[in-house]
Amino acid sequence: GYDFWYQPRHNVMVSSEWGAPNTFMPGFDLEEVGHLKYGREIHFWNFQKKEPIKSMYLGEDGLIPLEVRFHHDPDSSHGFVGAALSANIIHWWKDQNDEWQWEKIVDVENEPHPEWPIPVPGVISVILLSMDDKYLYLCNWLHGDIRQYDISDPHNAKLTGQVWMGGLLGKAPEVNGVKVTGGPQMIQLSLDGKRLYVTTSLFSTWDNQFYPEIRTNGGCMLMVNCDTENGGMEIDPNFVVDFGKEPNGPSRCHETRYPGGDCTSDIWL
Repeated sequence: GYDFWYQPRHNVMVSSEWGAPNTFMPGFDLEEVGHLKYGREIHFWNFQKKEPIKSMYLGEDGLIPLEVRFHHDPDSSHGFVGAALSANIIHWWKDQNDEWQWEKIVDVENEPHPEWPIPVPGVISVILLSMDDKYLYLCNWLHGDIRQYDISDPHNAKLTGQVWMGGLLGKAPEVNGVKVTGGPQMIQLSLDGKRLYVTTSLFSTWDNQFYPEIRTNGGCMLMVNCDTENGGMEIDPNFVVDFGKEPNGPSRCHETRYPGGDCTSDIWL
């Protein structure tokens, strides 16, 4: 198991899969994917009875499904999961027969890299929905980009914004005067949808494997300004927190929270 989200008016909770601790804790081994040791299913539960309803096998489209999100609209059955290794966004919903269905709505292409024997997958480490359910945000931790999609039609995601920070593709190794060791990993969005905070550390052994300099450089946090009317994003040039300069550092940064509520803490009953 990894993540979960629930929608009480539909009496449902959805959970996802990463892998067993003895699989992912030492670091990532591609051979373990072929040995079926990483997740590729999402699970639907009766929320009140705490009983399983259905498991959806996502196959090659859904390798390592991590972050799950329902619409904030409590009457909606639409939800999404980011498949990290496949670098896809999977959309689920309840059809007119009250059956749960799924489809792939975003497919991030793997990118060639001179030092890799295979093309580099994006590794979608996180997804997030704005409070009005208009925009979906995702991070490609290995590629180094953050994307904004208009999901007003949840069956038809439209790319409306993209910014770069760190990553293995070399498109933005330094941002706001700080060398970004790592890639965009976790994000948090303000309730008004205008300020997106981004951090760079995923899991220490995976950090050390893919971004070894993070041991000495530490992580960083940046802020992205989001256009909520027309779509689009830009990195705020006046905001950066360099955790490599912490007094007891270098430190790494993972998850951000707003004390008064944010887009991943509020669920309506």
